[in-house]
Amino acid sequence: MTPVWDDFKVLLALSRGGSVAAAARELQIDNSTVSRRLAALEDALGAKLLIRGGREFTWTAEGRSALESAEAMEAAAAMAVRAVRTAKVDVKGTVRISVSPAFLPILMREMLPGVRRAHPELDIELGGAYHRVDLAKGDADIALRMAHPEQPDFVARRAFDLGWFVYASKGYLDAHGCPASFEELSQHRLILYVEAMHTVAPLRWMEAHRGMGQQVLRVDNLEIACQTIAADGGVTVLPCFIADPVPGLLRVFPDPIAVNTAWIVYHETARDTARIRVVVDALLAFFHANEAMFSGATR
Repeated sequence: MTPVWDDFKVLLALSRGGSVAAAARELQIDNSTVSRRLAALEDALGAKLLIRGGREFTWTAEGRSALESAEAMEAAAAMAVRAVRTAKVDVKGTVRISVSPAFLPILMREMLPGVRRAHPELDIELGGAYHRVDLAKGDADIALRMAHPEQPDFVARRAFDLGWFVYASKGYLDAHGCPASFEELSQHRLILYVEAMHTVAPLRWMEAHRGMGQQVLRVDNLEIACQTIAADGGVTVLPCFIADPVPGLLRVFPDPIAVNTAWIVYHETARDTARIRVVVDALLAFFHANEAMFSGATR
């Protein structure tokens, strides 16, 4: 049988009280329960821990070693309690956020400086990846996701609607004409995305509008796609918050080809942690204040 923490508490109470009766009073149990737990601990450890002489007892070498372990366990438990209570109220420590790489520049430029000024003891780590991190395993504390999580133990808070549009440069459209319909895209140079990015539906949208034998260029990130069309390289799909600020880029069609709802997601167990609350609130405040930019309604 494996000893449990309650068994080791008996050793601490015996050490502090000096007798079975005093230990029983401290633990608020009867004398026989103290003796039974002590016997169970000795059986589990395979060693005699006390030598009893009437109402008094002395510690064996194994007993002193077990008592030291119990004291260390008690200190560790107290430290864990203090750490948890501190985390509930103190905004300090590290918060790891997982976002698509496209969001890194704007968050680092527009959101992070204000959070750091307000909370100098808070460290924020921004990780950019197209793959989905496992929040349940602790790969990140907070994630920005373009779909509502299915797991019941995740908290999901709506951040913004993201508009996806078809873009090309003014120079390209002047030289090749502007497609009047989706069908006419097959007559243009298309910038498509590698298959690994097709988990995001708007990034595979243009595959259906590729013509037979049509030459295309494939890229593996949004920034390269944006740079390519800015250099008059062709036509592609981009989120509006990336493409709209770039001089010379135009929306080929006035309406978005897709709109995703973005969610701030974190594990239920982090709901009451102060540093998580602060960062979640900062993210939501930033995205809500700039929702028109992300949805494409500002242009």
